[in-house]
Amino acid sequence: MVGQSYALNTPTLAIRTLPDGKRVPITIPKGAVLKITAGPLGDTRLVLVEWDRQMVTMFTIDLQERGSVNNEPRA
Repeated sequence: MVGQSYALNTPTLAIRTLPDGKRVPITIPKGAVLKITAGPLGDTRLVLVEWDRQMVTMFTIDLQERGSVNNEPRA
């Protein structure tokens, strides 16, 4: 669901790709709001999400199990 937003209920792991192509793990904090920007939602699939003006990848299952659909309007 491209465009769907989730609010995290618990800190969750994501992967950030640096300009040199290196991938580094980061922890996104509880309460963060993430917007899905690309990728199919499937339990074992990675999706591209926007968080804090960064693009990161996460597993769909992490969003579904550790987050809640965010229906609040974005500013």
